[in-house]
Amino acid sequence: MSKSVRFVPTIRLKQYDVVNEKGQDMGQVQTFVVDMREGLIAFVIVSFEGFLGISDKWFAMPWGALKWHPQTMKFILDMPEEVLKNAPGMHKDKWLEEIGKWQEEKDLELLDRYYTTYGYESYLGIVQQRITKLGRRKVDAKFEINKDVAGEFRFKLVAVNGETIAVSEGYTNKDGALNGIESVKQNAAEAVVEDKTV
Repeated sequence: MSKSVRFVPTIRLKQYDVVNEKGQDMGQVQTFVVDMREGLIAFVIVSFEGFLGISDKWFAMPWGALKWHPQTMKFILDMPEEVLKNAPGMHKDKWLEEIGKWQEEKDLELLDRYYTTYGYESYLGIVQQRITKLGRRKVDAKFEINKDVAGEFRFKLVAVNGETIAVSEGYTNKDGALNGIESVKQNAAEAVVEDKTV
């Protein structure tokens, strides 16, 4: 086998270990969970084989948390230990039952929210970006630009039912508002949730 592997068949995944950035062994990738509707890797199932005292659980890790290192043929997991310790896991003998329940994007919300809180890219956001790019589904929301009583330009994000989701700050010109809309489009899908109520 080549020492620089780019395309890895899932039947060979158990040959490849998961290490941290220091090169210390953590566990093994068991399989990829593929979203057959969207044609994307939803999550990677990883077993940690007693690492940090974790022995009976397998974890659905965001694809973006793992980096493939072709020279060593190992997956590098970029995740702090404290995040991993509290990550939502599945019993290693019942993980198939768990992912069998994942039928819609909303079924992944709790799992997705846990990882996005710590700065990992939202899978739901990745799906929405793909849908928008391919133009397969109607976009659920729209941006409206208006002038307020002070003469400033503001944009608001409006849901398909007409409810206002968010309103921007005031801009002195329309270009500023348009740039603000582009910034929201580019950054919102990857934005983390910072809960300051706890």
